[in-house]
Amino acid sequence: MKLILAMGLLLSSALIGASAVFCLPEQGQTNFPMYDSMAYKRKPDTAKDGLIKSNILYEAQIWPERQGWGALPNREVFEALVRANCTNPGPLVIDIEHITIGGSPGSPHNNVPMLAQLADWAHEAVPGKVIGYYGTNTLSSIPPAEHTLALELASHVDAFFTPIYNFDDIRANWDKRAQAEARALDAKKPLYFFLWPQYHVGSARALRYVIGDYWRFQLETSRHYANGVVLWGPDKYVWDDRTGWWAATQQFAASLQAAKDPGR
Repeated sequence: MKLILAMGLLLSSALIGASAVFCLPEQGQTNFPMYDSMAYKRKPDTAKDGLIKSNILYEAQIWPERQGWGALPNREVFEALVRANCTNPGPLVIDIEHITIGGSPGSPHNNVPMLAQLADWAHEAVPGKVIGYYGTNTLSSIPPAEHTLALELASHVDAFFTPIYNFDDIRANWDKRAQAEARALDAKKPLYFFLWPQYHVGSARALRYVIGDYWRFQLETSRHYANGVVLWGPDKYVWDDRTGWWAATQQFAASLQAAKDPGR
């Protein structure tokens, strides 16, 4: 009987093996960190609502004025830069968007060795810190031809940070993009969605703030597909919560806290 049961379990595992590669969170999870990487002017204190400040290292800081663009920087200089930009308690996100993992079209060389080395140096500079790449052109929306390269780079990071931004008001479109990106390259590593409470540049409502109801939908959908979120906004704009997006954030954060401590 034990042998039959064991064989049945093995067969079941084989049948669901394909789904085991997805790093999907449990629906309704309460352990859902909300990281704050918003740099808006006149931003209020978000820590009192449970948000955790995180860290971003931008490519313009690694290669100032594009000097030595795409080449490995000096290790000591880079590690010092990492430490200087890693003062907050949240993860470190390395944002290199204009260098693709596959390299230039037609080139026999790719950028994975360089990107992997930067991630390794960052780990050595700040031991114990969660480190990953901002997804654009690295570890999100991966072309099939670059999947193997992405797997190699994924082995050098601790988590995936994928942008799911606003281009329209069609919830089905947003959900479809979120679901498509909910496929991790490593089932043991978490996935965090980058969310921006403004509409993306080039969209019909570019740079307007989203309304609270639509923003709450994005937070709830992220909770279904991802392991947490990083809220982002550039420093060139002033904080504006009149559309209700921040109130929706506060309510969502409060619901997470209530779920953690149901007796309070």
